Amino acid sequence: MDCSKGCGLMGAAWIVKDEKGRVLEHGRRAFSDVKSINETKLRVWLWVLERMKSLRKKKVIFLSTFGDTVEAIEQPGLWPNLQFEATEIKRELHSLEAWELRIRLLASVRCASFIAWSVRQLGLMQSRVAAGHLRWLDHMYANERGASDS
Repeated sequence: MDCSKGCGLMGAAWIVKDEKGRVLEHGRRAFSDVKSINETKLRVWLWVLERMKSLRKKKVIFLSTFGDTVEAIEQPGLWPNLQFEATEIKRELHSLEAWELRIRLLASVRCASFIAWSVRQLGLMQSRVAAGHLRWLDHMYANERGASDS
C-alpha cells in the first residue's frame, strides 16, 4: 500500500504469481477517507481476500509487509491493540480453502508497492484487475524472478 495521512488517500495493490514466480494477475485500487494506519491495513487485507475469493484462488500464500498485522493474527497476545483487525482478517482467511501467511521485506514485494504508489503519485485512481503484469515493471519482475531462483 501507499498511504498519505494528509490527503486521506491510499493506493493498494496485489499480485498473484504461480509457483515459478510468473505473474498471473494483478490488481490495484484507490481508497479514500483513510483515518488510521490500522484501518488502512484492515481495508487492504479485506479487499485482497475478497479478490482472491472472487478469483476462486484455492491455495494461497500471502506475502505481506504488514508484520504487526501478521503477528497479531498468528500470535494475538503480542498485539492486543490489533485484535479487532486480526479477528476480521482471520474470519475472511478461514473462508479460503488453503492459506499461509508470510512476512516479507519490502524488497520482496516491490512490484506491488510500485503499483500501489502509482495510484497516488501518478493519479491512476481507476481500480483494475488484469491478467499478467504491467509492462512498465518488466525489469522489476525480471529482477525478482532472478533473485528468487538463486
